[in-house]
Amino acid sequence: MSDNIFFNIADLKKCGKNVIIGKAVQIRHPELVEIGNNSIIDNFTLISGKVTIGEYVHIASSCSIQAGSSKVTIGDFCGLSAGVRVFAASSDYIRCSFDSACLPREDIYGSIVKEVVFSNHVWIGANSVVLPGVILPTGFTCAAMTKLKENNNYRPWTVFSTNPVFECRRVFKEKMLASVKKIKNKYK
Repeated sequence: MSDNIFFNIADLKKCGKNVIIGKAVQIRHPELVEIGNNSIIDNFTLISGKVTIGEYVHIASSCSIQAGSSKVTIGDFCGLSAGVRVFAASSDYIRCSFDSACLPREDIYGSIVKEVVFSNHVWIGANSVVLPGVILPTGFTCAAMTKLKENNNYRPWTVFSTNPVFECRRVFKEKMLASVKKIKNKYK
């Protein structure tokens, strides 16, 4: 693990073994961030708020994970491709929320604040957006430039896209799960 130019790695709430964090990764409030063993976070990624990252997770360059006053949880063996945006808090543009980060906390109202959860083996395609309240089941993956919003019935071990809209079952999951078991046993 190398030194970082934006935060002190020792300030992280938890940092596992064999973690690689690029020198140009920004973590705002590192005391709220937990990173599991064998995970990699590539340069130009921004992490803000209460974020838990599991083991064997790869977060590619230029991602943004913003928990706001909520929480983002990323399970084990997950991947975020380049440019993915994850939001656990957002303005409500229809109801005219008053929630700029520069306002006094007591004057803020109307935000959409909902936890985001990625179960294990979730992969998100490049430049996709994950909105507040999204819960993704085990083995879920989505194509590049997909918008994931709350209240969709996302199903385990499926590939999903919103452009064009499609969904199909993933195949060969047994081989992948056997590989996971092998890796976990190897590094106990």
